[in-house]
Amino acid sequence: MKILIDAHVFDGKFQGTRTYIKGLYNKLIDRNPQWDFYFIANKKENLINEFQHCKNVYFLEYHQKNRIVQLLFEIPWRINKLNIDYSHFQYISPLIKIGKYIVTSHDILFEEKRFQKYFPLNYRRIKGPLFKISAKRADKLLTVSEYSRNKISELYNIPKQSIVLTPNAVEVITDYSNEITKQNLEKILIQKYILYVSRIEPRKNHISVLKAYDNLNLVKQGYNIVFVGNYDIVSKELDDFISIKRDLFKSNLHIFEKVSNNELCALYKKASLVLYPSISEGFGIPPLEAALLNKKVVCSKLTAMSEFNFFPYHIDPTNQDELENSIVNVLQDQDYPFELIKNEILKKYSWEKSARSFENMLHLKKNNE
Repeated sequence: MKILIDAHVFDGKFQGTRTYIKGLYNKLIDRNPQWDFYFIANKKENLINEFQHCKNVYFLEYHQKNRIVQLLFEIPWRINKLNIDYSHFQYISPLIKIGKYIVTSHDILFEEKRFQKYFPLNYRRIKGPLFKISAKRADKLLTVSEYSRNKISELYNIPKQSIVLTPNAVEVITDYSNEITKQNLEKILIQKYILYVSRIEPRKNHISVLKAYDNLNLVKQGYNIVFVGNYDIVSKELDDFISIKRDLFKSNLHIFEKVSNNELCALYKKASLVLYPSISEGFGIPPLEAALLNKKVVCSKLTAMSEFNFFPYHIDPTNQDELENSIVNVLQDQDYPFELIKNEILKKYSWEKSARSFENMLHLKKNNE
């Protein structure tokens, strides 16, 4: 069987879809040496360090760099030329249908009225119809959480039983480099700090972290705040608050838009606490990563994160008092259940399980499983 994987997300800024494609397909490559895997992106050097190098794995480059041209013409041409059996896309598939399409819709949060204010109007107008059409036309439709599965079924009128769950997963990091390439990052790692890993945009609720830092007077306890993530969508409220409190944040707030995996791991391991107060998510990998590195976590319980009920500090992040009380309590918690949480995550989320679901979806379940 030949599978074409549209991996153009590896050309741009980091996002959860990259983690998903990398984790799922490295496991599928390992489990299915009889399949041929064709990964395609604008620059294949962005792919070769992400996936296993086997004789059945091929890295291709788009001839056309325009995304619309890729979807309209080049991808169908590639499918036909390579005689592909299944082509896998994230969210949006080509309008011209050649062969069978697999589409992973990670979330459709922007389709929910209560969350629409967090997404630009043009995003909803342009991508909304394309997401819906791609989901409904897919031969195989996947998603990453039960929450997203329910919402896709409800809002796109697609039978729930036809939507296959292939959740994101995380793995225990047993080895990482101590080499830190950013001089300012070295300075942070010798201090106490509270960490939030996420793109910066209004629905991620960074403002609540800064308000908690101010209200709890955490600077007097020697803590800094570290944000890791690209500034994706402007948040006037966040910018205004930082400006008003410039004396507090000019030396105590640190924002890193780009860090390597090694640097991110180092930031996790040195953090006193990891927060994840996002208001809406299709999944939410960072709190799980932190937990596997034995870090205390305060995590949102909204949307897909409601499934993370193994966290003892599982809160409504729109309730500022609840967030602040949890921060105070978790920092003082001497009996935090690190191992229990880690075991629950490893039991529930694994690329092995997601790979098996993928294989079963294609009716290619192995005889010994």
